[in-house]
Amino acid sequence: MQPTTVTLARPESRTIPYRWATPGQHAQAVLWVTQQLHTHFPTLSVAEFTQAFHAFQPDLWEDCNDLWLDYADLVRLTQRLAHSPLVPDLDPPIYCADAHYLADVLDYYHRVAIELKTEMKAGAQLPVRRLESFIEQLAIGNSVVERVRRETRSQAVAHDPQAAADFGD
Repeated sequence: MQPTTVTLARPESRTIPYRWATPGQHAQAVLWVTQQLHTHFPTLSVAEFTQAFHAFQPDLWEDCNDLWLDYADLVRLTQRLAHSPLVPDLDPPIYCADAHYLADVLDYYHRVAIELKTEMKAGAQLPVRRLESFIEQLAIGNSVVERVRRETRSQAVAHDPQAAADFGD
């Protein structure tokens, strides 16, 4: 997930529990959420974002200039929306080129592993070169995977330092 502009909590910011926020603050937060997630859910209207926001009831963050959601709450709201009946199945689904590439790579690895497993179960002599080649491909790694992990790690850690633990830091 790539929010357009997520404001980090600053020393002068304060948390407003959902139940204590005014209707105007709720409306401002819904507009902020809509701006952050519109590219992820292009078919949702502001009314549907409002419905999801009020069902989730996140705390708000405020300073003298802005009102926003904590990054972790924004991620949880995104996950709820993604599994919500409000979001229709897109035909075709929207995936970036990296997602398509990684799906192809995983599908290739899956097919090779199934073929090798079938040969092992049949008691056939394992093609050592093929197995070594497969293991070598896995051991080398993948530059797209590394870039995606690096970019998602930097985004998550920038917005939620606790997220570093999720990436093994």
